[in-house]
Amino acid sequence: MSKKAKILMVNLPFSGHTNPTLELAEIFVSLGHKVSYIHSPDWKDKVEKTGANFIAYDDYPVTLSNFQKEIKSWGAAYRTVQRIGKEYDCLIYEMLFLPGKSLADQLGIPSFRLFSTFSLNEKVLSDFGMTGGWYMTCIFRFPHLCKMISKILKRKFNLRYASIAQEIVENAPKLNFTYTVKDFQIYSNEFEDNHYKYVGPSLGGRKEGDFDFTKMKGPIIYISLGTLLNTSAKFFKKCIEAFRDQPFSVIMSIGNTVKIEQLGEIPDNFFVYSFVPQLKVLQKASLFITHGGMNSVNEALFYGVPMLVIPVGNDQPMVARQIKNLNLGKYIEHENVNPALLLETSMEILRNKTFKDRLKNFQTKSQSAGGNTEIARQILAELNKY
Repeated sequence: MSKKAKILMVNLPFSGHTNPTLELAEIFVSLGHKVSYIHSPDWKDKVEKTGANFIAYDDYPVTLSNFQKEIKSWGAAYRTVQRIGKEYDCLIYEMLFLPGKSLADQLGIPSFRLFSTFSLNEKVLSDFGMTGGWYMTCIFRFPHLCKMISKILKRKFNLRYASIAQEIVENAPKLNFTYTVKDFQIYSNEFEDNHYKYVGPSLGGRKEGDFDFTKMKGPIIYISLGTLLNTSAKFFKKCIEAFRDQPFSVIMSIGNTVKIEQLGEIPDNFFVYSFVPQLKVLQKASLFITHGGMNSVNEALFYGVPMLVIPVGNDQPMVARQIKNLNLGKYIEHENVNPALLLETSMEILRNKTFKDRLKNFQTKSQSAGGNTEIARQILAELNKY
């Protein structure tokens, strides 16, 4: 296919699964290809900023609650792809859109899958079931629930297999792209190099403003957690108590729910914001205290920053264990967090050069993996075979 391609992308309304893919759309557009991106109405502005044509889900009322929207998004996305997919040269979907491969096969177009978390096989899915999260992680925790939902999804989405796990693992596209490096992948030797490509984090496509570091002294600890913990003023108060008057600066991103006024007196070595330009801060940080979301962790790997992970659910406990197992940092179970343990564990990481030394290899590989530019190159090369 030497002519310009017509590319269809589809995703579900989850930030962690969507944000890494927006730059990919932008790259295709910059190369002169036509890109349409199917998503929920809430993502219209962000999709259109990439230059892609935004297509809203079919039959997706704005009056639905957020929970209802999340549940109905699978069917709405499916129907939209089903209606227009034949007009395109390929379908690119994120792994959470389970019927992607089966639907593309029915439409007679090639498909490509993106992983914003680890690449998935039976072992990884089994581990997912033990993390205590919702959605996929919950499904794989209870075999009877998994079997029941598998039957429903097979009938609803005309899947190839009667098992969700089998559909994910065995009905895989020829090319699958994961936003990390292979050294960080769980059970990495079980994923064939010719089918599973590891491209490092998605760093482009975001407009980060300037950030003033001039008042900060000593090593910088950067604290930023996902939405599950960003609603807890109690957690941020523990951080303040832990690091008050210590010989380093603490940048704390608290999100939009918790207000700075709720945190009481802010020590002089603390710099608290509702939002910070994360990539700029990671380039200066000596330690990153994070919930363990894959996007944030991969960004820390890219900049070689040791991590203290406080996981809550979904893939975060698996990410935390992998960081510990690979000597890239440590983790604390979120129910065990207290100021003394926060300070003690942070000091252990800051004083032990092993973590920083181990990260050098991950940093080198992350920075040379190619990111979304490499994904675009490989997809276009594959499409040229048709």
